[in-house]
Order: sequence, then C-alpha cells, then structure tokens
Amino acid sequence: MAIGRRLVLYVLRRVTQPPPAPSASTSAYLVLVPAAVGQLVGGLESLWSVRQYRPDAILRGRSSLSAKSYLPKRLRRKLDTTAGAVVVHVLSVVGACLVLTGRSHRRQQIVGAAAMFAASKLFELRNPFGRDGSDQMAGVIAGYRLVTLAVPNQKDSDDLFLRAVNAQTCLSYLASGLAKLISNTWRSGEAMGQIVRTDIYGGTWFAALLQRRPILGCLVSWGTIFWEISFPLIYVTSPSAARLFLLTVKGFHFGVAMTMGLPRFFWGFSSAHAAVMYVIGTKNRRNEV
Repeated sequence: MAIGRRLVLYVLRRVTQPPPAPSASTSAYLVLVPAAVGQLVGGLESLWSVRQYRPDAILRGRSSLSAKSYLPKRLRRKLDTTAGAVVVHVLSVVGACLVLTGRSHRRQQIVGAAAMFAASKLFELRNPFGRDGSDQMAGVIAGYRLVTLAVPNQKDSDDLFLRAVNAQTCLSYLASGLAKLISNTWRSGEAMGQIVRTDIYGGTWFAALLQRRPILGCLVSWGTIFWEISFPLIYVTSPSAARLFLLTVKGFHFGVAMTMGLPRFFWGFSSAHAAVMYVIGTKNRRNEV
C-alpha cells in the first residue's frame, strides 16, 4: 500500500509540476510537431483511400467549376484529377516530414510549414468537403508560421507566432462553446447523440451507447459546452493548473478521435497547447520579476 501511495504521489507531482518553461524557438517547434503529425496521418490516410478522389466519387475535384479563383482554370482542371489529389497529399506528407525532422533546422521547419500550408489551401480549393476542424487548425498554424517570418528578429518572430496561435486557440474554443450554447439541439443534450449517428461519424460503439443511455449524451453535450466557454479562465490560473486543464482537454480530443473515427483530431488541436503554455509561462515570469 505504501509503495502504491508513493507511486500515485510521484505521478501527481510529475503531472502538476510543469518543467522549466521552454524557449520561444522550442515552443514554436512543439506547436508545429503535432500539427505535422496530423498532416502526416491525414495525408497517408488519403493516399491509402485515393479512390474517393476519382471523378465519379464524392470527393471529386470541384475547383474548375468556380468562376473566380487565384489559380488559372487550366491548373484547376489538373488539380481536380485524381493525380492532382495525389500530388497535394504527397506535398502534405513531405511538408510534415520536413517539420518533424527539422528540430534544429529552422529553415527546414519553415519549408515544411510552407508545404503544409500550400497543401491545405490547394485541397480546400479542390474540394471543401472531407475536411474537419483539425485540418483547418493545422493550416492556420502553418500560415501563422509563414506570416510571422516577416519579423526579422528570430526571437520576436517566434514570440509573435506563439501569441498568434494562442489567441486563435482561445478564440476557437470560446466561439465553439458559445455557438453550442445558443443551439437548441446542444442545450437539449441531443446534439452529441445525433452527431455520432450520422453516416460519417456513426456506426461506433459510442453511438450505440448514447442511443441506449440518452442521459450520457446530455452530460457529454453540456460538459463540452462548459469546458469550451470556460477556456479563457486558464489564463488566470497557475501554470500547474493550466497544465492539468490542457491535459484534460487533450483527453477530450483523444476521446473524440477514438469514438468518432477521427485520428487527426487529437493532433490538430493539441498542437496549439504548447503556445498556450508559452504565453502563461511568460506571464508568470514577468510577474516574478
């Protein structure tokens, strides 16, 4: 019993006591890595099921149907082909690999982020369907990385990048929670049960469980609303409490990934948490001075 109690206390100390705050460059890399993992998983997943991008499939290219675009129509026709989809996903995979293997190579990270961003925008142009919030978050992070390169000083550039990602994260969670709060379906507790019964997200054990236990669906729906709208409170807590809260949020994203068949979901949103901890860490360091 004594050994078990010591083990529990040790784990709690490791979880609640954050390590020394990393530098801006390290934090920037820690933001890019999970986003790159999500892009890598998504790219490989799409290449494995490339049939869904054929001209007669649901994810066929539609960019050539648009009257206006930043790409010439000739290029959009090529983008709409199955081969075009393959090229875009290969670009995404290559960009993710460059980021993941560029821990101490800033330029390599930037090239990788540029490839990820280009793949995200091209895929969105080709067909807006088949994407989710995690794909959008990864694209936004890669875009912020490129935009902040305009700042000549590397430290200031990394700091601006992290603060931009942090602001985007807080706004995304809060807006999502408020949108759910004004929704009758979410307030009734039926939203989660309806979502997991759709053709895209349904057919899992979780969908069957919510169908048998409607009260569980109500708890999950209101629990999601509560933590999303309360996310800004993380900035008035201690680093230890913030780390625990983000660990809980990661658990939520992991649960969504497992129960709804969205393996990219966990990586896309968890990537931004390093930016949140960076901002909280810098705030506390200023308060200590």
